[in-house]
Amino acid sequence: MRVLQLSVHFSPNVGGVETHLDDLVDGLVKRKIETMVLCYRPLSTKVDWQIWTRSRDLIILRLPWVPGLFYRLINSPLGEFVYLSIGIWFALPWVIILWRPQVIHAHGLVAGFVGVFWAKVFRVKTVISTHSLYHFPLVGLYRQLASWIFKQADEVICLSDQSVKEIQSLGVTRVKRFWYWVDQNRFKPADKTQAKQQLGLKSEWVILFIGRLIEIKGVRVLLAAAKKLSSKYQVVIAGDGELRSEVERAAKRSEGKVLFVGRVNSTQAARYYQAADAVVVPSTHDEGFGRVILEALSTGTPVIGANRGAIPEAMDKSVGRIIEVNEQNLVQAIISLTTSAKKLAKLGLSARQFATANYSSKNLEAIVRVYHQLSKAKP
Repeated sequence: MRVLQLSVHFSPNVGGVETHLDDLVDGLVKRKIETMVLCYRPLSTKVDWQIWTRSRDLIILRLPWVPGLFYRLINSPLGEFVYLSIGIWFALPWVIILWRPQVIHAHGLVAGFVGVFWAKVFRVKTVISTHSLYHFPLVGLYRQLASWIFKQADEVICLSDQSVKEIQSLGVTRVKRFWYWVDQNRFKPADKTQAKQQLGLKSEWVILFIGRLIEIKGVRVLLAAAKKLSSKYQVVIAGDGELRSEVERAAKRSEGKVLFVGRVNSTQAARYYQAADAVVVPSTHDEGFGRVILEALSTGTPVIGANRGAIPEAMDKSVGRIIEVNEQNLVQAIISLTTSAKKLAKLGLSARQFATANYSSKNLEAIVRVYHQLSKAKP
């Protein structure tokens, strides 16, 4: 079976979707499913990259494209749609002709549009994954276009119950639910004191944020909250994005209370999770799911998450706190979690149990079943 993964973003670009795609591709290759990835070069992360890489059962084609515009166009849906669709639009038909996939798996609305259009031309089966909530208007061209895109897919798989309802509201009937998964051997609990020592973290309580440094991730709310925490706390921020300079300045002015460590890979991230007493996901917009939550819980680290989007689906009160995000609530949640090391350890144990029960690699099987069903269906 040959499956083409079509996505705007892919590693080494950094993000939750990119990490999920790494896990997906790795799982498919281990199952000896021939896989090709068609994507762009990193658009929002400054990092070395290759146009073409090939190994057994895996080909990755990264299209050269203009970087640096992704976040500038975030408030212009039409401009962003055009910017992200043109390259893969012209490349996909040639990939289909030369590589002949049996299934095209498109990730997100833009890739979904390109994927279903050319799949209809070449009579290839398609599946679209949603990784975020779109908040479609009740009427208008955008809603009509989205409805057409998802209706053309042979299957749609959504990351959250909210996303399922959103896609069904477009009149789409072939909709299923899937879950992300985490490598439970990489993201696993470790002695926190030892992990802190190895990373040079000396504060009694370490609060961790990992993610894109952009407004909607709640970075500014976190920086404001950090000012109100006592010297017993250290807020560690890992990531990259348009607010990087602001975070760096805040860290320098904080006299050690805020530590900025920049972009981290998955191995480094796992170590920071293990060292942290709590992880914060203070998003001020509706998250599609929040992969950071899965990774943190897998290491036995409680999470303080925003009561937004699908975050309440990814966790519950047995593994942390779900709050309405503002400066005061975030401070209170951090303090309430760290009043007792014994209670925090118990919460961490629940977090690990929750993660192994819900976010193991067995979740990949739901996607593989979709591939097999589509590949066996008549064109």
